[in-house]
Amino acid sequence: MISDKNKHRFEYIWHLYNSEKTDVDLPFDQHVPCDPALWQFPEHLVEYHRLVFGLGHAAFKDKKILDSGCGIAWYLGSMENIVKKYIGVDTNEKRIKYAHMMSKLVDIDAEIKVASAEEILCKADTIMMLSVTHQMPNVKDILQRFDCENIILDCWEDRNNIKMTDVISYLEDRGFTITEKKLYHYTDKNDLGKKQKYKGDRYILHFNRQK
Repeated sequence: MISDKNKHRFEYIWHLYNSEKTDVDLPFDQHVPCDPALWQFPEHLVEYHRLVFGLGHAAFKDKKILDSGCGIAWYLGSMENIVKKYIGVDTNEKRIKYAHMMSKLVDIDAEIKVASAEEILCKADTIMMLSVTHQMPNVKDILQRFDCENIILDCWEDRNNIKMTDVISYLEDRGFTITEKKLYHYTDKNDLGKKQKYKGDRYILHFNRQK
């Protein structure tokens, strides 16, 4: 599902981001892949990518993708030779800086910029909202602006006063059909990126709307 080369891209960008180095300080071809002393691609992310990319292959193949809350564009590393175009937006300038570095490692037409979902035209073939839905109190207002065929997001059962069942019902009322709802298993329900523990189960959700 996820190749060693893609894992290396993730590890490389993660290393640069956390050490505040740039691709000038440490070129990709000089980075040692899978070095546990730096950061090694964890098994729980292998499962996450299977649930996102494996189950959603049709939503990516030859599609224009909008990654809302793209962070350092981790997922871009898995889209080479699959998607037609990638658009990544995030409100954090530092993350976007490293997202641009990730875009240099993949042969994809990519457009990456600092912006929020509220500020952009939410139009694409497929829209991704991964690891951000629970952080948006106004998530329904954002979903209302989506003009797309496919939506892929993850969501806790209940987080930040947002219930997963409400998100599903909201999208179904707007013509989307849920095609996949898979529980994401990971140790102790611990978000390693933010050192926080969230209560409840976390799901990967795929939606489709035929135009």
